[in-house]
Amino acid sequence: MARRLAPVLMVQGATSGAGKSLLVTALARWFARRGVRTAPFKAQNMSNHARVAAGGEMGSAQYLQALAAGATPEVRMNPVLLKPEAETRSQVVVLGRHDPALSRTSWNERKPRLWPVVRESLRALREEYELVLAEGAGSPAEVNLRAGDLVNMAVAREAGAAVLLVADIDRGGAFAHLWGTWSLLAAEERALVRGFVLNKFRGDAALLAPAPEQLERWTEVPTLGVLPYLRHRLPDEDAPLLGTAAGGAGPRVAIVAYPYASNLDEFWPLAELARVELVREPAALAEAELVILPGSKHTAASAEWLASSGMARALRDYAASGRPLLGVCGGLQLLGRAVHDPEGVEGAAQGLGLLELETTMDPGKTVRRSRGRFAELEGYWAALSGLEAWGYEIHHGNSRAGGGTREALASGLGFARGNVLGVYLHGLFEDPAVQRALFGRAAAGLEREFDRLADALEEHLDMERIENMTFSHRKPAGRAGPVAPPDPPRIPRLVLYLGGARAGKSAAALARARALGGGAVSFVATASPGDEEMAARAAAHRAERPAAWETIEEPRDAAAALGRAKHDVVVLDCLTLLVSNLLLEGGEAAVREGVEALLAAWRESGRTLVVVSNEVGMGIVPENALARRYRDLLGWANRTVAAAADEVRLVVAGRELPLG
Repeated sequence: MARRLAPVLMVQGATSGAGKSLLVTALARWFARRGVRTAPFKAQNMSNHARVAAGGEMGSAQYLQALAAGATPEVRMNPVLLKPEAETRSQVVVLGRHDPALSRTSWNERKPRLWPVVRESLRALREEYELVLAEGAGSPAEVNLRAGDLVNMAVAREAGAAVLLVADIDRGGAFAHLWGTWSLLAAEERALVRGFVLNKFRGDAALLAPAPEQLERWTEVPTLGVLPYLRHRLPDEDAPLLGTAAGGAGPRVAIVAYPYASNLDEFWPLAELARVELVREPAALAEAELVILPGSKHTAASAEWLASSGMARALRDYAASGRPLLGVCGGLQLLGRAVHDPEGVEGAAQGLGLLELETTMDPGKTVRRSRGRFAELEGYWAALSGLEAWGYEIHHGNSRAGGGTREALASGLGFARGNVLGVYLHGLFEDPAVQRALFGRAAAGLEREFDRLADALEEHLDMERIENMTFSHRKPAGRAGPVAPPDPPRIPRLVLYLGGARAGKSAAALARARALGGGAVSFVATASPGDEEMAARAAAHRAERPAAWETIEEPRDAAAALGRAKHDVVVLDCLTLLVSNLLLEGGEAAVREGVEALLAAWRESGRTLVVVSNEVGMGIVPENALARRYRDLLGWANRTVAAAADEVRLVVAGRELPLG
């Protein structure tokens, strides 16, 4: 029997900047307080502000919405993320991972390949949650974009969503925006629009009469409330206005807003702890007590802007004054002497030379949660000495220190020289321990802001009506689907990932399992921790997996482990160690029996199995008989599993190659 799918309440905007993201965040907290298991969803987001979640990168807005809903953020909530790298080029991130091939294709060519990913992600969330809150992008009535739509009415039609159409009344023309958007929709799409919301109103809502009533007579769509201009301190995906100093007491903090600055939202606590300002003019550094170079989606372009704008000279003068200077991720790279780019990732650049660092760009992208303990630091940064900090990494390239620059965080996560500090760790100022160390107190946090937003909905919107229409809304019969979408790909039953040591095969297999099963995945670990190093590796791998996944530790009897698995999607990591364990215990016969028993159990179970194994057939001939015997048996095991598999993929240096 097919699972009952959760309803979808969708927020679309009559214009860009209407307040869709904030309204979805508020709705997420409101429904969560009602005890409804809620997930946010935005099919495609365009932003250089991303977070690391289960599965890889996702848009900051959806990450925040998941927190408001009390859900674990994961990449299916934002299956497609576009990160602009130039005026006409974006990096395409699909289910948390950069897809270089799609990034090189044209906008029109991407759409048919992305819709199956969007549809399957939405369906999976609807199966696992009681409500999905979907967010559109821009306006659903952009006639020139309708043929390739996969984020607005394509999603609404697919889910039979109840749609709230929101307009920014602060700009003026809100009723014209609502009427015009509704009028440009197709008849079956108008039927999905169940309510209008006026947002960012300043003044007495009674002064709007009789416009809402007139609009309802024309459209048969009620206006369900008027939200005031809500001031909040939540991270803003679109970043605050330049030149606007925010915050009260505290040091003056200047964040340099160069082109393609990224992850500016991570600095949201500074709005409470300091007087913070985004700056582009060199003169703005004169009164600053702390200057921050944020991340950059295009380090070379940002370096060129620093030089041409005069900001580079101003930053060197600022650093020479002894005041603290921080670079985060791309900002760290800009603090160094040079950025080398032999592979042509972004382009080479000359840095500020404030840290003795040489950065080399790499096509591979580091995307992970990280932590590190600060070394003994000097001056302003001495308050961080010995402190363990948590955050996340999203970057290309690695940096190497020399001269008077030393590691501030282990494993190349941070470097310092006097008053200049550079870290690859995003989210530093979101850590309460860091806040207390540098500012003497911690910011209030997100929970209070989430609740304030939900309270505003309760006061200003007809939430009873919105709740009733959400859970009584049903998918209209005979609706039209999105324009010419391809059918979703057939879900494979058996996928084999091969690759060399540290090639990225396990990461690729985990991402695939997450796409197939989301939080409902069983993980069979065949490693047998024989020493401290292996135990540490196993613990690190376990930490990378979603907490909701089931883990079964079984070094030999993989067939029995498959039988015990609770979920329909199972990962076996790895066949390499399984063969080794069986060979050492029972010889060649045990290996052959174990692999054949695994395949027999898989065929009987009806489950989807994702297998990870090392490709050992391309190396040198082993020097001893046991090693040669092991190589031959693993080669046989790989061939046997591959013969039964729907898909076989070879992973080389993090790149997946399908094998026919």
